Amino acid sequence: MFMAVVPATAMALGSHEVLVLVNGKLPDSLEIAGEFVKLRKVPEINVVRLDLPASVTESPSEISREDFTKLIWAPASQAMQKRGIEDHILAWVYSVDFPIMIKTTPPISIQGLTFLRNKLPDPKDVDSGAYSSPLFAGPDNPAGRAHFPQTFDVYHKWLGEEMPLPSMMLGYTGKGGNAKETVLKCLKNGATSDGTAPSGTVYFVTSEDVRSTCRQWQYPVAQMELRVLGVESVISKEFPSTRRDIIGLMMGAASVNPEQDNCYLPGCMAEHLTSAAAVFHSANQTKLSAWIEAGATASAGTITEPFSNWAKFPNARFFVHYASGCCIAESFFQSIKCPLQILIVGDPLAQPWALKAELTLHGLEKKALSGTVSVRVEIKAEPGKHYSKFVFLLDGKVVPPSSRSQSESELRRTSGNERTLELDTTRCQNGAHTLRAVAYRTGLVRSQVFVEKKIVISNQ
Repeated sequence: MFMAVVPATAMALGSHEVLVLVNGKLPDSLEIAGEFVKLRKVPEINVVRLDLPASVTESPSEISREDFTKLIWAPASQAMQKRGIEDHILAWVYSVDFPIMIKTTPPISIQGLTFLRNKLPDPKDVDSGAYSSPLFAGPDNPAGRAHFPQTFDVYHKWLGEEMPLPSMMLGYTGKGGNAKETVLKCLKNGATSDGTAPSGTVYFVTSEDVRSTCRQWQYPVAQMELRVLGVESVISKEFPSTRRDIIGLMMGAASVNPEQDNCYLPGCMAEHLTSAAAVFHSANQTKLSAWIEAGATASAGTITEPFSNWAKFPNARFFVHYASGCCIAESFFQSIKCPLQILIVGDPLAQPWALKAELTLHGLEKKALSGTVSVRVEIKAEPGKHYSKFVFLLDGKVVPPSSRSQSESELRRTSGNERTLELDTTRCQNGAHTLRAVAYRTGLVRSQVFVEKKIVISNQ
């Protein structure tokens, strides 16, 4: 009774664990979100369409706290609850055509307020960068300790209700941003990078500029950790030119020319710690969009003056988290101590160092299902990589436990990397459905792989 064998990439943050927000009034927002959903196989139930007035998306792309609550936070949160998916949403993904700055004192980025779950912190902590994210993995000084990379689901298990809500924006297409076509290319590159284990190089560029010196102490330690992970890195005063192997670039400068005949590999993250990289309505300084234009899969910059405060920007250990198997979003939020004024743009699910696995489903060969159906999922993984948690979702919602099951999500262990779901179809409406099986690998970086199948349920 065989259904499907699917070679797949074992992702960190899963596509069923993100909520995609779309500005339904603008076609670019719809098209870009649609492409992301298609590339990443995000369940339809995880897409929320919002209607935003033009006044909050036009330059300078800002919104009041009250309007953020009314137009974005409240309807998106209510949609999650009404659809019954809030129990497994770990991050939000904003499409293009959203405001990027909240008009508070001091200003906070839309991702900063989302991270705080719409609760304003002490303004002094925002301004000084004293706020410390519970996801920050350190170090916070040259002699400080650092924590092992982890995935969002592990943090959520530990933090519970204190878990913040990370988010990223797929692109910025307003004044000073990128064209729609460039954003679409960026997202395709991100998906292409998954599981490629690139042999590229991470470049740390140093200088006497305070934008660089404030963070240079992080480079040597990150370089040592990357060496252990088998990733090449270079610390140099020279900006890499005519290089075809750039998987990461970190520097500090007001103005840069990212292209210079370079090749930024799919999955590359590049940024240049400066004051106005995300102040798009100002012509001052190079914008983060220049890196996306050059071929990077993600970049970041602040929406207001950060005063060369390294805590408000990615730590060099971003690349350590990344090379350990975390996705881009997880790597960013473990490396930014005070992520309240930052705008992070690109493919949040890109994961070049993802594992490979093969997932098989059995028991769904009938054209129409009825009664109780035994669905067996089997995974074949790399030697030494064990998958101990299996979850089923029907139409994007976790399958609830039945009275006959004593294990999570109606799953019963059969042997090794196998589980069986006793699916009671009488609980479901007749008609077409989508069944997704997800297997999670053990460890702090709990990569996951999934397979899904369209099914038809027909009960008398």
